[in-house]
Amino acid sequence: MKTLTKVKLINWHSFTNESFEVYHNTLMTGENSAGKSTILDAIQYVLTVGTCKFNKAASDIGTRTLESYIRCKTGKEGQEYERNGDVSCYIALEFYDEKTRQYQVIGAAIDLMRGSKPIRDFFQIINTQIKDVTFILDDKVLTRKQFKDILIQNKQIAYFKDTIKEGKRLFANALSVKPKYFELVSRALAFKAIDNVYNFIMDFLLKEDYVDINNLRQSIQHYQQLEEQLKVSKVECDALAKIAKQYDDFATMEFKKEVLLFVREKMTEKHLLHLIEQDKNNEKNYNAKVNQLNYKLIQIDTQYESYRKQLDVLEDSMQQNESYQLRKNLNEKFKELDREKNKNENKYKDVIQKIKDEARLLKKINGQNKFIDYVNNSQYDGEVLNEHIQNVIHYIKERKNKLYKDIQDKKIHLKENIDEYNDILNKYNALKNNQFSYKNEIQELINLLKEKLFMHYGKHVEVKPLCEYLEVKDESWRNALEAYLNTQRFDIIIDPEYFEYALLVYEEYKNKRGIYGVGIVDVAKLKKYDDIEIDGTLANQLICKNTYAKWYVNMLLRYVKCVDDARDLRKHRTAITRTVMLYKNYTVRALNPRSYKVPFIGYNAIKIQMKQLEVQLTNLKEIIDKEKKDVDQQQKILDLINQSQAESISFQIDIIDEYQSIEKQLHDIKTRLDNLKLDDSIFALQEEYDKLSEQFSYIRTQKRETTEEVGKIKDQLKSIKHQLEQNQKNQQTIHESIVQYEMDHIDITQQTDQWVRDYEKRYFRDFQSIFKSIDQCESQYDKDLSTSKNNIVFMMNNYNNEFNIGFENSLDDIQSYLKRYFQLRDMDIIDKTEKTRQAKLKCEESFKTSFISGLNEKIENAKRNINALNKGLSQRNFNGETYEFIVTATKKENFKEYYKIIQTGKEYMTDNLLSETLNDGQRRVMDELFAKLSSVENDKETDKTLMEYTDYRNYLDYDIKINYDDGSFAYFSKVNKEKSGGETQTPFYVIMAASFEQVIQNQRQNEDFGCVVLLDEAFNNMDERRIQEMIKFYNERDIQTFIIVPPSRAATIIPYVNTRLLVIKQDNHSFVEVITDEK
Repeated sequence: MKTLTKVKLINWHSFTNESFEVYHNTLMTGENSAGKSTILDAIQYVLTVGTCKFNKAASDIGTRTLESYIRCKTGKEGQEYERNGDVSCYIALEFYDEKTRQYQVIGAAIDLMRGSKPIRDFFQIINTQIKDVTFILDDKVLTRKQFKDILIQNKQIAYFKDTIKEGKRLFANALSVKPKYFELVSRALAFKAIDNVYNFIMDFLLKEDYVDINNLRQSIQHYQQLEEQLKVSKVECDALAKIAKQYDDFATMEFKKEVLLFVREKMTEKHLLHLIEQDKNNEKNYNAKVNQLNYKLIQIDTQYESYRKQLDVLEDSMQQNESYQLRKNLNEKFKELDREKNKNENKYKDVIQKIKDEARLLKKINGQNKFIDYVNNSQYDGEVLNEHIQNVIHYIKERKNKLYKDIQDKKIHLKENIDEYNDILNKYNALKNNQFSYKNEIQELINLLKEKLFMHYGKHVEVKPLCEYLEVKDESWRNALEAYLNTQRFDIIIDPEYFEYALLVYEEYKNKRGIYGVGIVDVAKLKKYDDIEIDGTLANQLICKNTYAKWYVNMLLRYVKCVDDARDLRKHRTAITRTVMLYKNYTVRALNPRSYKVPFIGYNAIKIQMKQLEVQLTNLKEIIDKEKKDVDQQQKILDLINQSQAESISFQIDIIDEYQSIEKQLHDIKTRLDNLKLDDSIFALQEEYDKLSEQFSYIRTQKRETTEEVGKIKDQLKSIKHQLEQNQKNQQTIHESIVQYEMDHIDITQQTDQWVRDYEKRYFRDFQSIFKSIDQCESQYDKDLSTSKNNIVFMMNNYNNEFNIGFENSLDDIQSYLKRYFQLRDMDIIDKTEKTRQAKLKCEESFKTSFISGLNEKIENAKRNINALNKGLSQRNFNGETYEFIVTATKKENFKEYYKIIQTGKEYMTDNLLSETLNDGQRRVMDELFAKLSSVENDKETDKTLMEYTDYRNYLDYDIKINYDDGSFAYFSKVNKEKSGGETQTPFYVIMAASFEQVIQNQRQNEDFGCVVLLDEAFNNMDERRIQEMIKFYNERDIQTFIIVPPSRAATIIPYVNTRLLVIKQDNHSFVEVITDEK
């Protein structure tokens, strides 16, 4: 045992240069203010290596300071200190090692210069007694430097340390005690009667050891900074999304306006077709009028015939004349034939015109050249002509049926190509917006999960297929990656917190929506694949922008080795080449190019797909343009064929024969009349004949006028035909324009056709109302487009002001906004989300290691230490009693729930840093705790709260169990108020001894230890028997006690101590008188 044998104080309050010897247990007494506590503070200052609070027992406030002790603060007016100027102070404790029989001195050397703070050194001088150490030379107290120099000069071995940490290590080694000893010294000295066992154990027994959460708070603050940056990016992205949405609406309106303008074009064509139809009807009506007038002419001809017959009566008398008779007969025959000719002339001309028109039509459609040649000869034979016409009718019928079928087939195929073109165009436009087009079931499940997760959790949850989180490092391996992953590229990645609910949604809607074959990855089970070896594998050819995607990729591809030469495939269990040759399960196969023809992995896949679609769109457009031209050309031919009058001609061939026969007869009669002369006998009857002829002339005038009317109507017919031709020409021009526009704007065609049908259904042929409605719609579109444009510019201005971006506030710069939007949405936010997720995972890990595990470790250490203490106490029967510490979970409402969760040892790996296995109550509790720990406030209240929650002692409850020899027991917390003072003090001193015993055990076996316990006003409520047993108890444990009591209590304790110290004060100087009893 190393015992304290001597104490020396120099310039320590009222002690100027005082030394006194002690032997084993010591009792110190004296009147109030004599200096008892001053000596205790000096000794504990050394034994605690300067960490004590002075005069703790006298005042909880602890107003004394190191400076006030050194300068000897008096508090007198005008003379606050006894010592001024530069002062050096020494506290020296001499220990004797009973095993080695050697002395050593430990202590503190302190310099206090005028106007400065104290500077101290803790020292150990080995193999030396205090009497052999020079502290004062020539009546002057040495400074620290002089003190060190004199030791060296005297060849005394000494060690100096100027920090508490190094000083503790020095003194712990000198006394052979554990570091905890230094804490127990102060706690024992500050002891008061136990009013609250919980506070006693907290203050005395358990080490004040807070969980260090600085790293956790830094991690959380970093996470919160990243989260805030992510929020800012999302806010910016939302602002840009609104601009993009408004611009999309604007573009849609522009598209609709283009459709509307094209609808006007098509309706204009239909209007012209309607006018053409009207012109044709007018032509038909005027032809009917002509026929009606021709009928009137027939009636006039009847009257004309009546007058002629009357003239014939007058001519009867002249019929005896043979020449006259012949002339008359020939004239009659001529007139009859002439009338017949005039009657049939229009019909004949119509037929001839139809034949010529039919020949021109056939020439346009490259058909029936023999008929065309025959017509061009202008010599018509009824039988031959009929044969030609029948051939034309047969040809027209066959050609017409074939054309109609071809046109219908081509229109169907054209529509299919246009639909395909529009589908590809939609995919292309989506790719321009950095959006892939997936199979229906994939997109359906993505949309369904987004909708249902938002409804359930009240926030947008990221739902994306695996391929959108990946980038290909080396493009030469793209085909291999695309082919091997195949449909797994589209497996959906979501945060593990939402997996279970997503699973329930999938289960409920898979049959309702027809969603099959699409995977949702349970990433929570894949964390073990986070940090695995993937060098040389297909997994190493990918950059993963999402932690969960990385886990899944590593799981899928970790065994797929990449080889350059197909001959090296067999060297591995599973391997693949750049040329997409796969070796697996001892089988090699070439993967189908269909699986990688259309790439989906990474941003570059968008560029590749766009190039592929551009080729498809170009090829399809060429096909569609050609098909449209073919359909249009065939439609023109069909329209011409529909104008064929061959069948009508076939029924009118006889008119030609009859007309030609009459013309021949008239020619013959005219020849005979020209050769015939009348004799003079007929002139006698001529006068009467002439009178009748006047009336006949009137009828003839009517006939002429009617004929003129017919001519006027025919002139009107000519005008109608001209108008018809003009409308047909305009229709042809606008039709060609429409056809060309459709070729150049395939995407508009379908929508236009639908709108045209809608207009026709609503207005039928009321073109005036149709064009009025179109004009109104166009005006409304112009207004809406202007409003939308102004809204976009307004949002652009707000965006630039809020985010300090230098884009132009104009639609001319819309691509800059869209580019920024797509950059944020498809790259930056994904990247920041991943960084935030990684920071969150780091917080979770820090939460577990820095706080949860750290707290749990400290709690378990406390339990182990107390169990070890209990083990020692169980062997110490004290006057029929043994004592045991009881440690249970705290009953404090704000700590007990945390304790339960901390002790479960659960993992904390979810969005709110809590285990998904925690119930709602536990989740809420840990959320609150995490919020407290992550506070970024630096105010005193926050610091106090953090200290409470990082102090493991607050999570426990304590008591002392008193076991009696008869087997009964009691809890100190319940009986302390019922017991006498001595009984309630006994457990404290027993436990104190056990605690000190813990710090001197298990030290170096070949060395003694020094254990001095300072007790102020100790045993003040104990009777003599208990005091005697208590001192004996301490002696048995080789614990040296240093007890201070007032003079009134000294007589009770004096018999049981070896040294008695009496502290006396005269004026401002204190002295110590020593009485020793080595017995």
